[in-house]
Amino acid sequence: MAEGGRPPELDLHLLECPICLERLQQPKSLPCLHSFCQECLWTYIDKEVSEKRVSDTSFPCPICRRTTSPVNQAEPKEKWAEQFPTNVVIQDLIQLKERSSELPYCKPCQTKGTLTNPAKFWCKMMNIHFCENCKKQHHDILHNDCDILDIGEYDISRSKPEELVPKCDQHEEKILWYCEKHQRLGCHVCMIKYHRQCEQEVVMTAKDYLERLKSGTRLRDMEEMLKKGAEAMKSLVKDFDEQIQTLVQNQEVVLKSITDLRQRIEKELDECQKAVTDELVTKYKEEKENIDMSLRQCDRLMKGMLNTMKSSVKAVEENNPMEVIMMYQRGQAEIESCQDLIKDMREPYTSVSIQHHVPKPGTQGDHMLGNIVIEKQGRRFPVDSGFVSLTLSERQVKEIRKFNVRIPADQDIKIRGIVYLPDNNIVVSDSKNKRLKLFTDEGQYLDQLTVPGDPCDMCLVDNTTVAVAVCGKGVHVVKVEDKKLSLSSVINIDKDLRGITHTDGRFVVSEYEGGVYSLTQDGVTDILHKYDRTCWNLAHDTETEDILVSTESNTNRQVAVSRLSPDKRRTDVMKVGVVRGSAGIDVDREGNIYVCGTRSHNIVQMSGDGTRVRDLLTSTDGVQYPRAVAVNGEKFVVSNVSDTADDRSFIRIFQLC
Repeated sequence: MAEGGRPPELDLHLLECPICLERLQQPKSLPCLHSFCQECLWTYIDKEVSEKRVSDTSFPCPICRRTTSPVNQAEPKEKWAEQFPTNVVIQDLIQLKERSSELPYCKPCQTKGTLTNPAKFWCKMMNIHFCENCKKQHHDILHNDCDILDIGEYDISRSKPEELVPKCDQHEEKILWYCEKHQRLGCHVCMIKYHRQCEQEVVMTAKDYLERLKSGTRLRDMEEMLKKGAEAMKSLVKDFDEQIQTLVQNQEVVLKSITDLRQRIEKELDECQKAVTDELVTKYKEEKENIDMSLRQCDRLMKGMLNTMKSSVKAVEENNPMEVIMMYQRGQAEIESCQDLIKDMREPYTSVSIQHHVPKPGTQGDHMLGNIVIEKQGRRFPVDSGFVSLTLSERQVKEIRKFNVRIPADQDIKIRGIVYLPDNNIVVSDSKNKRLKLFTDEGQYLDQLTVPGDPCDMCLVDNTTVAVAVCGKGVHVVKVEDKKLSLSSVINIDKDLRGITHTDGRFVVSEYEGGVYSLTQDGVTDILHKYDRTCWNLAHDTETEDILVSTESNTNRQVAVSRLSPDKRRTDVMKVGVVRGSAGIDVDREGNIYVCGTRSHNIVQMSGDGTRVRDLLTSTDGVQYPRAVAVNGEKFVVSNVSDTADDRSFIRIFQLC
């Protein structure tokens, strides 16, 4: 008898689930007699079957890998774990184990005030402890047929086998039978219900099967094989432990390798940073020295001219003939030097910026940290009109190239918009074929992009982005990178668009009905001005921030070109005269305006205020119905909408010299 009436110490591994390694909950026994928590078994079955085929009707035991089928394969696999018998022996042992940590006391005695009277019996059905007197007086009167356990004499090691026989969880009968064919234990109801077709020699009592096992060598053979199997598992466990140790060592080696690599990369990055920084400093010094040289040259000449002017005034006041003549001669020389210097500097006059070009992932560059690039862009020459007027009247026009922009898929062609990019590529909008086309200014075809409508005027957004006004289809923003055209975004606007330009992060567009609107990236419009005629093309004057507008103009005295200031004021620049049927329009870095006269068959250049106008090209130069013009530094490109298909297919590039 165990001391204090407690059950003996149990082999704890019998009460643990081999899957979760915790105390068994609702223990379910498989035909191989391995027991698992019902929930753990369900999770295992769900994972095992899901990883194979949903149609599978069996699964391997988690311990011995023996193929196991559920009692009823027709039920969903979520129900399979419930079908296996509950291991009531394990269940009872768990309950006894849970009660072994504290002395059991008689419950009826406690209700009467005697709190520490030891209990001798435990009723599993009621889950109540009784002393011997209370068992007779309270329990046996009403529950004389239930299963009550004498915990005062409970000792598994001395219990008779028949006392430990579990009951079938389906029929509440003792499990006394065994079917050798199906290798299943069961009560007599199970044998009749599920094994009536089995031969008589394979269905016997568990006791008879035990005797059969004892009479042969199967038990000894099993013990021997279990021993060998355990040794094999021991070898595998040892090998896996060694593999884990190897993995741990490998991890440490790899971590060190990663650390070493990072240190090498950091060293290389430091060297690259120094190289790129040195390159930046060198190029900065070179460009700054060039600017400083021009600055000093202009500053010396400016101071000399101011001193000459001051000395000349003084000499005149003092009526000193010799001094006046000398100052006059010196002033003439300085004026000539000033004009020569301006001519030298203005061709071309550029702004210099230092850029850091970061290489794209996967590309090979001169440095891991990219390259330092000097970018120069033409800009307006900041000299007053007294000197600018010389450039408008004196510069000559020279045609440097002409090439065909028709591609094999085109039947005819009609160029209504042009952008001359800073990298010397040209994008044209072909409304006849509903395409944008990309060429080099050498005439090499690069790419095309189809648009859903008639593309009209175009504008430059930045060095690699253009935008086109599409009739009835809004504004299409297009990237120009790696010799390819790709649609970046579309701004929908329900208007019959014709002209477009870009300023300060927004677009300005014009429509066939004469409206000019500011347009945000979100499609919000604001009316700037309403003309009574079609506004064909727009341009942006970066110096004044004005929008230049070319309007339908065929009648004398009609306005051909006007300005819209940021505060929406309109200023007329040119009326019909030299130009008739104004269309394409652009402005150069000096503020000079270029206008296409479609009816007058000419290209004119005029000062920003329209006071000086000259013909750059006329019909004698082969210009017929010019439609679009775009300026790039000292060069400009022109398209025709001539009556002949051949003329319409060519664009021409000219140089100011």
